[in-house]
Amino acid sequence: MDQDRFPSFGGLKSFYALALTGSAVKAAERLNVCASAISHQVKTLERELGVRLVENKGGKLRLTTQGEQYFDAIKGPLRDLLQATDAIRSNPGRRRVSLTLTPSFAAGWLLPQLQRFQLKHPDIELDLITTTRVLDLSRENIDLAIRRGRGNWPDYEVQPLMREVLIPVVAPQVFKSCGLRTVEQALKATRVLVNTTMAHEWDTYCEARSIPPPPANSRFNLETYELTIQAARDGLGVTLGRKPLVDKLLQSGDLVTLEGDAGHDLNTYYVVRLPSEMGMAVRCVHDWLLAQAT
Repeated sequence: MDQDRFPSFGGLKSFYALALTGSAVKAAERLNVCASAISHQVKTLERELGVRLVENKGGKLRLTTQGEQYFDAIKGPLRDLLQATDAIRSNPGRRRVSLTLTPSFAAGWLLPQLQRFQLKHPDIELDLITTTRVLDLSRENIDLAIRRGRGNWPDYEVQPLMREVLIPVVAPQVFKSCGLRTVEQALKATRVLVNTTMAHEWDTYCEARSIPPPPANSRFNLETYELTIQAARDGLGVTLGRKPLVDKLLQSGDLVTLEGDAGHDLNTYYVVRLPSEMGMAVRCVHDWLLAQAT
């Protein structure tokens, strides 16, 4: 084999980014170039290899069969190269571990505990990737994820972290001024704050307790969990908080829960990783996360 016949690295980078994102625009953003440069580099790589790697179907870019095979072959070595580069760029003696999780879980549970981790493991640099998208850990070169669900991700190693519990919460001033004690009283006395990304959770909660769901004219719709919690803290009504994400606000007194309500079990949070052997830094983060939930 002629060992000097390397493909152009610009073509490899562009193809790798395109395969990860499925979009020339997103690949260009990832590499900080223009979309036309991505297309040009991939076409150059195709000419060098003598095969089509990418095709346009219905306005969407997809990998060809040969493109999928090539990506499967190169993604491991390129991921190793990226990791080695990150290690060289990092401060001497520090090790990097990437963790993806939702913004609400990061703000409500992880960030308040992160200082303790940094004090215990000053040599580990934890990169948080906060998104509501479910990322492919292999393609995105991510070490760990915290996911919410039923744990049925067959391509990953999964460890249960903690249960998620719905619990009705209000601001203390609303609790006092309305003389609230039960969720039934709250649903009649104040506005019902609804997280529209989970639009049916009030109905599910009320059905589990055999109480009438709040009528449509009492509901105030908000786009995210974070907005509904902030609206509740501002005294705009009652909402469903998610334990453990709401625990700190209950402990501080920013929110209070209603008398005699143990909450409603939903899903479980899991620590998720690829089934390959963990390095020491990844294992430290993995084991620390599990220890915080016990």
